[in-house]
Amino acid sequence: MERKDVNVFLRKDFWGYMYEGGIHPGQLTGASLDLAPSGHSNTNTTEKSYVETMSKAERAQYLALTVLVAIKDCTNFEYHGKHRAILEAYYIENLNNQQARMKVGMTEGEYKTSKKGALKEFIKRYDYWRDARDCPELPALFYPQKPKKLPKNAQK
Repeated sequence: MERKDVNVFLRKDFWGYMYEGGIHPGQLTGASLDLAPSGHSNTNTTEKSYVETMSKAERAQYLALTVLVAIKDCTNFEYHGKHRAILEAYYIENLNNQQARMKVGMTEGEYKTSKKGALKEFIKRYDYWRDARDCPELPALFYPQKPKKLPKNAQK
């Protein structure tokens, strides 16, 4: 199975699904979308039969909304880093890091730590919703680890 860097996925692939599915970015921040199916199983029989007969554009829209469900499912608590607010500001509203940090009201250090936490939480929510909404074509995501710097004497 293909694995993708979560940053690349949210910056490029997610928007590719949005455009293929005909979702206008204004729909994401405008009126609230009812993204989660009702019922206790997170899917219903009508949705399951619909998923099996979708056109390419409908499927792309379904995949984009699945990613959006994962973003909207992230926590947004003041004491827990405002993960959802950070993801929405940076990846959906397309603000840069400084603009997103100011919008969520954090210091640079708080924002950096919270954004990392937001991406890690998003991956967990995404994995759940990818399975719950039967989207095997969505790639597995990972948070990139920076290579550790070797001491100067070991670099030679």
